[in-house]
Amino acid sequence: MLSGGSPPAPTADGTSTDSRQILNALDSARVQRFHFRTIIVAGMGFFSDAYDLFVISLVLPILVALAPGGAIGKTELAFLGSSALMGAAVGQVLFGWLGDRLGRRKVYGLTLTVMAIAAVGSALSVPVAGLSTVTVLILWRFVLGVGVGGDYPLSATIMSEYSNVQSRGRLVASVFAMQGFGLLVGAGTSLAVVFLAPSLNIAWRLILGLGAVPALVTIYYRIRMPETPRFSLAQGQAGEAAKTIGSITGVTVRPTGNSRATRVPVRQFLRTYGLLIFGTASTWFLLDVAFYSTNIFNPLILKEIGFANAASYPPLQQVRLLATGNVLIALVASVPGYWAAVALIDRVGRRPLQYIGFGVMAASFLTLSFGWGTLVGILPAFLAVYGLTFFFANFGPNTTTFVYPSEVFPTMYRTTGHGIAAAAGKIGAVVAVFVFASFYAVYGLPWFFGVLAIVSFLGLLLTIALLPETSQRSLEDVSGEDELSVLVRRFSTYLRSLSLTAQQAAFALRELIDDPSTDRDAKVARITAIEHSADEEVHRIFIELNNRRLSSDVRTEVGRLASALDDIVDGIESVSARVKTYGLVRSRDELRRFADIVVESVEDVSNGILGLDELYRGAPANLNHAIVEVNRLENEADDLLRDLLEKLFAERDPIEILKWKDFYERLEVITDRCEDVTDVFQDLEVRYAPGA
Repeated sequence: MLSGGSPPAPTADGTSTDSRQILNALDSARVQRFHFRTIIVAGMGFFSDAYDLFVISLVLPILVALAPGGAIGKTELAFLGSSALMGAAVGQVLFGWLGDRLGRRKVYGLTLTVMAIAAVGSALSVPVAGLSTVTVLILWRFVLGVGVGGDYPLSATIMSEYSNVQSRGRLVASVFAMQGFGLLVGAGTSLAVVFLAPSLNIAWRLILGLGAVPALVTIYYRIRMPETPRFSLAQGQAGEAAKTIGSITGVTVRPTGNSRATRVPVRQFLRTYGLLIFGTASTWFLLDVAFYSTNIFNPLILKEIGFANAASYPPLQQVRLLATGNVLIALVASVPGYWAAVALIDRVGRRPLQYIGFGVMAASFLTLSFGWGTLVGILPAFLAVYGLTFFFANFGPNTTTFVYPSEVFPTMYRTTGHGIAAAAGKIGAVVAVFVFASFYAVYGLPWFFGVLAIVSFLGLLLTIALLPETSQRSLEDVSGEDELSVLVRRFSTYLRSLSLTAQQAAFALRELIDDPSTDRDAKVARITAIEHSADEEVHRIFIELNNRRLSSDVRTEVGRLASALDDIVDGIESVSARVKTYGLVRSRDELRRFADIVVESVEDVSNGILGLDELYRGAPANLNHAIVEVNRLENEADDLLRDLLEKLFAERDPIEILKWKDFYERLEVITDRCEDVTDVFQDLEVRYAPGA
């Protein structure tokens, strides 16, 4: 029983009425206090992530300045910049897997604990066991990255699974947008520390150590968060899910028992979602190659272009000027980009935002590459174009690559899928760190910006080719878990069109039987053309069924519906062919009655196809009416056939007996094929109707 909400929407095969009510309550709930609290609790992880990952861009020049003669090798610099990213890739896969195996809640607080310990450890790095300070710092940064990486799949999935359909993109993007504040606070904190700290040696330690503060503040609130209802349902715990729903939405669901736990073999997941894994992972990889190249090495890029003439100042003054540049870019470009994405992601859609972002990034990097000689002499113009890469990265793919994996994978593999995609991104970031150093040393920045333009353009192409639009669709619909939703959304248009074609054929047959002597050949030819049209529509449906992400049940039910509708039209065409073959010139009342039954049956079938939409919304009455009517008409056709055959065998002419027997039986078979369609309707109603 449900109170305080709208009618329950059907969900995946095997779920109970309780599950459908719970999912409907989540999808239709208004945004309320719990959602905002979750944004803060989950978002503080990304605040910490951004702070911890990107302050290294300012720590690097400090460490170089402190080293005797600047003697930190390129390899050490590369590992300082990338060790946290390597750890993040490990953490994303590890915690993504744990989130699906143990639950989101059980491992959520652990990520921040790891981050806090590693931040403090980084700040206290000293030579130990023959290892240099830099080597110890590299190891601590790796551990920090494991915690940072674990936050990605868990935070994204938790926010996504709690969100309603209408605002899900905005809510998940808001969590990620906290990264923008982390960037800004990291740059501001670094600037304040280098101005106030008595020495650079203390400054870099303070900058890294302060990253533990937001993590420590947030751990308590994460531990207290309830498990997401969707994960509870996947575990067969409908009662726990209903309890959580009541506490966060005010909607009461009184479960009658536990739902059935969902079990999907890994091989089936990889086979069904392999293309989406590649799509989300490859675009995130390409995004992070470009994004981290500019973010981590931003101070070096600013120094190269002569920002504030920083290169002419002593080391401490250089760091202060470059920190100011970081703050300005974060304030003017990075942070606004995040929140522009939040504002538009549900209205414009994930896919357009992603390919627009990649497109503008490609154009901007290309401009920086080919216009280097001119732009570097006009610093405001260079910074304006350079700033566009930050704004549109965050406006587009940096946000959407985070949102996509939290939507397109099924509940039991959602954090795993997100972790794989995010890890691919961090591998791209590691590649960026090592490749940047090589390109910068050998070719210079113009060539490197050209490479980033190509990378961004590839991201645009892969987005268009591989990723679906997920806006305004339930998670179960997007991931294919809700089979009825997939059937209705992807195939209802095809099936409606095919049922209308069947209606045209039925009306044309009645017209032919009513008056077979007038334009008989033209009427038969018209029905034949309609039958060919139906064949083409069925062919299109079966092409669509080749989509690898469809479950076997969806393939079976849609295939049965399409085949039965095609059989109806084939049956009508076979009757019209007999009219021509037998040279029928005068109709009979019983033939007209049969034709009327066929027309009524096909109309009811067509109404039943429309009723699938209503079944999806939890109202099966019209579908049930269509089932009842088609069954009644089929019984009437059976009785009529029986009576006519009894009268027919009283005839003396065997040719006439065979001819009319053939007519009557072929007309009755059409009503059998209509009943085949309603058999599928009954199967769907049994599985998906409220109370089923």
